[in-house]
Amino acid sequence: MTFDLQAHRGGAGLHPENTLEAFGGALTLGVSTLELDVHLTREDDVVVSHDPALADARLIRRLTRADLPPSMPLLRDVAALLDERAARGVRLNLEIKFDAMAAAELTTRAEFVAVTLDAIRIDGLVDRTAVQCFDWGVLDLVGKEEPGVRRNLLVSPKYLKPDKDGPSRWFGGLDVAEEFLTTAAEQGFDAVSPIHGSPFLGGVDDEAYVAFADGELVDGAHAAGLQVIPYVVDDPPTMAALVRLGVDGLITNYPDRLRAVLEAEGLSLPQSFPPRNL
Repeated sequence: MTFDLQAHRGGAGLHPENTLEAFGGALTLGVSTLELDVHLTREDDVVVSHDPALADARLIRRLTRADLPPSMPLLRDVAALLDERAARGVRLNLEIKFDAMAAAELTTRAEFVAVTLDAIRIDGLVDRTAVQCFDWGVLDLVGKEEPGVRRNLLVSPKYLKPDKDGPSRWFGGLDVAEEFLTTAAEQGFDAVSPIHGSPFLGGVDDEAYVAFADGELVDGAHAAGLQVIPYVVDDPPTMAALVRLGVDGLITNYPDRLRAVLEAEGLSLPQSFPPRNL
């Protein structure tokens, strides 16, 4: 299977994140997947944004599309860009930005999932989209409502820790085993996207670095039938180390660096889809 080179927020190290400029730049460079984040407006538009609020602290969920900056695209704008570039083989990895700790300020799991899946269906993206989330309940709902969409579990140790009064709220009521890969496989998830390690901005050349996406996790996930796509990996030495461990893909702000690493490791590179007038 081809290595999955995912441009985080379109390649946030190279262009303004989660913009059509970034996604277009990633397609011109050559990636296999555009990774992006979505929120809902007051009128249930699915907009591409990492943060739930604008710079002035107004929540996107309480605003209309007209209130948002022109640089913030709709999901349908990204779908149109893929069509414009004839990038039929490029996939989307869409993070539903549900926050289990602040759901009352945003929306419920069920509503967030239902509206997002409707948009994915309308834009004809079902067979080329994965939904990723730290919240297990969101992924559970996605599987029940649209089995054709792949499900990738974002995971780091802090989201696995129990709350003061019970299991982690990020489990969404699911009974998650201490060995979380077992439950992820039982839920029918397609992949796990673990944080690569700590400190997050470090890497294998940092003496203080401790890997989370280590060989044991990769082997265990593969044995359970899960792909492994760590996030967000930006330094070439750590990229190369993870590629050699056998991960199935990487999420990176610098897809150009990852292309160079893949080429050095003898792996095939994703096709480029530049603007048609070039």
